[in-house]
Amino acid sequence: MHHALFACQAVRDLWRECDCEDLVCEDENADFKDILEKWQKLDASVRKRGAALLWWTWNRRNDKVFNNKDIPHLLVRERVNRLVEEQGKYSNRIYNRISNTSPISPRTWKPPPSGFVKVNCDASLTEQGWIGLGATARDSQGAIIFAGTRRVRGRWPPEIAECKAILFAVKLAKRYGLNKVIVESDNQSIISRLTKWTTYFSDLDGVLDDILFLSSSFEFVAWSHVKRDGNFVAHHLARLLPFGIEQVWEYSYPVNISPYVLMDSLAID
Repeated sequence: MHHALFACQAVRDLWRECDCEDLVCEDENADFKDILEKWQKLDASVRKRGAALLWWTWNRRNDKVFNNKDIPHLLVRERVNRLVEEQGKYSNRIYNRISNTSPISPRTWKPPPSGFVKVNCDASLTEQGWIGLGATARDSQGAIIFAGTRRVRGRWPPEIAECKAILFAVKLAKRYGLNKVIVESDNQSIISRLTKWTTYFSDLDGVLDDILFLSSSFEFVAWSHVKRDGNFVAHHLARLLPFGIEQVWEYSYPVNISPYVLMDSLAID
């Protein structure tokens, strides 16, 4: 495989012609994980061309092996450029329709635009050996669509617990058929990663991948950061003890969080 993708002289010429020489792997024993980790250090536009070139190089190899068909360099280069261009247009259309985050994170909960639903989430690690997850969805009027809490036995690091809370929120949003969703958390680093669709190979990134995969089915999704004061409803939901493992209130909420729902409603302009 290394020879077909990098070492063959015809292929090396293609990497040079596409200005991707820096991406060529000289180590024939390197696996793709190591190769992609090295690519992370290079410019994003070069990485995109490299990924497209890998795709079309392997396609050309298969055409030659199975169909005895030769595809000229020029056609491969044109296909690479077209794939990169189309991917860029698609990304701009899907992910840049509205700003994903405000320049300054608000201190209070803000309702979503009309037609959208904001889903807030948080995790609680206050009890040894147990992790609480909380999520709530509200419309542009501040009305509760659902409020949920889940209790999990485990010893996760705080960031993984926060990611699990976001995953819990996304699953509930899908369960209730929401399509235009703004997911909000008070963990800025995770929201930043989700906004950039950036994942690597750690345990945390495995959860991020699950979140991004599930949320890709929404008609619209954005990621928003709010300071802790604006996330009190989800915060206190995460601290509740459900009946069983999980408990969800539909168009209502437990009395314990009523003061925080009221405070958010009073803060709406």
